[in-house]
Amino acid sequence: MIATRKIITALSLTAVLGLAAAAGAAAFSYGLFAPVSGKQAAASAIAQIGGFAKEVEYEYKPHIGGRYQVEVAGQDGREYEVLVSAESGQVQAVQLAENKERKHHDEEEREHEREAAQPAAASATATL
Repeated sequence: MIATRKIITALSLTAVLGLAAAAGAAAFSYGLFAPVSGKQAAASAIAQIGGFAKEVEYEYKPHIGGRYQVEVAGQDGREYEVLVSAESGQVQAVQLAENKERKHHDEEEREHEREAAQPAAASATATL
């Protein structure tokens, strides 16, 4: 009876600690422990570009730390992606969203060209 109670207590404690760790990890992934909030990051991006923030996302990478990606609809009608440090709130980079989409499209096009060239190269060596 006492052994069963100890086992149940140990399992309950393990479950509670597991939930607390999961909640902490989720909070960290959303930037809740970052010195700069998402609102502050959006304000920095808007001050740099002008316009309004459409979306704010937090990301953490071990080698660069936390940062926010802020999508801004500029006053000039173009869309920008602004990277803001989650440590200092300073703007790290500004990029036109159209350039990012074009770069992604160019990479996809090169991939399709490589895939199309591979069967042709394989059939050419098979006929030799």
